[in-house]
Amino acid sequence: MQQEIRCPNCGGQIESGQQFCVWCGARLCPHCHEAVPQTVTSCPRCGYLLRPGQPGGVAQPSPPTASPQTSSPGPGVPTPQPRDGPKYVMGHQFAGTSGHPSAVEYGKTHIKSSLEQEPWATSLPARRFPKAMVAIVVISGIGLLGFAAIAFGLFGDTFSTAQEFISGVEWPSFLSHTPADVTPPEIQSVLVSDITQTSAVVTWETDEPATSQLMMCEPDGFCTWTEPEETLITNHSVALSDLKPDTTYHYTVISMDAEENEATSEGELATLGQGDTTPPVISGVDVSGRGESSATISWETDEAATGRVEYGTTDAYGLTTPSDEELTTSHNITLTGLEPDITYYFRVKSEDASGNEAISETARTFATLSTSSVGHEVGNRAPDFTLQTIDGESVTLSDLRGKMVMVNFRTIGSDPRGNELYAIQAVFSKVSHEELAILVIHIKESAKDVESFVAGKDLTFPILIDPQGEVAAQYSVTSIPTTFFIDADGIIRKVEDERLRNAQQIETILGSL
Repeated sequence: MQQEIRCPNCGGQIESGQQFCVWCGARLCPHCHEAVPQTVTSCPRCGYLLRPGQPGGVAQPSPPTASPQTSSPGPGVPTPQPRDGPKYVMGHQFAGTSGHPSAVEYGKTHIKSSLEQEPWATSLPARRFPKAMVAIVVISGIGLLGFAAIAFGLFGDTFSTAQEFISGVEWPSFLSHTPADVTPPEIQSVLVSDITQTSAVVTWETDEPATSQLMMCEPDGFCTWTEPEETLITNHSVALSDLKPDTTYHYTVISMDAEENEATSEGELATLGQGDTTPPVISGVDVSGRGESSATISWETDEAATGRVEYGTTDAYGLTTPSDEELTTSHNITLTGLEPDITYYFRVKSEDASGNEAISETARTFATLSTSSVGHEVGNRAPDFTLQTIDGESVTLSDLRGKMVMVNFRTIGSDPRGNELYAIQAVFSKVSHEELAILVIHIKESAKDVESFVAGKDLTFPILIDPQGEVAAQYSVTSIPTTFFIDADGIIRKVEDERLRNAQQIETILGSL
């Protein structure tokens, strides 16, 4: 039976004539299978000639006429003989002439010898993979050369073309090196529009394409969702229907990108209430400022509304004013172009914001003044006039139609202390100037003299000058002072031909108009 041959270095089984151990890489003598150092040219044990410089050792036999198995060598050729001597295992000499070290002994000895005594031993493992080492060196060199060429622009055009080609390739997902998208889309510009009693439209934008969905929650917490729109877009719009009137909903817009990162944004939406079907209520219809060709119609409504007047010489009306579109509760419309001394029929109309219209009762009338009724007596229309104030401004009586007017004719000598003027000023300071106008007229006196007289008295009502006394003649003024009280229609209601004593007297007269 053929005897097993084992490596004296690691104990692994080897074949006869093997030049190195396939298990540990030790260099072996092919004749006696002893481990031999890397640099020797003959086996230290048996003297077998080894070819110099061959890694792993390639056996160099003695001259062709002789071999270790030849029983009779030729003349002059020595026959190799085993010889006693020190044994070597991976470059370390062991004492003794027989036996092999155990694997444990070798391991301890090899570590020490390879680090301290025999530097050649550390190169043995590298000899097991010479082709891999060469390949690594070549590839590294090619890579460095290529990087240098690209850095210096030697392949600029070619590299750009390659980049364009690669960027257009759709790589399989398993080859992608892009980090996973974990950022949700950003929702912005959320807007609620087209709100009605039962519907609305919600729009929003996202910074990347995403889906569209909306959640609506009622005040009691009951929530519903719209069907998700799976199309990935950046401008989103969801139309809502079947909502409840006069209800405030809490809504949440939802968008999800291609990587299923979800974003939300919340807000509130209030639907309109039930439609207003109640028309405004008209009250306080009145006629004022009547003249020969004009009159002012006023009224109130219980809610903000527009206003217009229908009028005519019969109850069929036939004429109407342009509608005052301002929504208000106090209405005043002046009719012009009327005929003197004519009875007119009229009614007023108001319409609220919901389009509900109210109409006043019919058969209301007013009469314009006749041209023959102008005079200074009570009940007549006060004669019109235009005079200058001491400040040089013009004042016309008819321009004050619609207000009560108090006209006081006087001179400086009729009230040298100005007590009557102080009483008039007290009333003027208390009553609204939209309701009362006060005109004090100095008869046949210069503006300079009157200005000097009233200086320092802090009077704020207009003081007019009738230099020739013409207006006083129209009013047949014979007693100084004399005061005329005229109503908003321009009709003289009271004449006081004595000096006014105090503010209370004046207020009592005005209250009776």
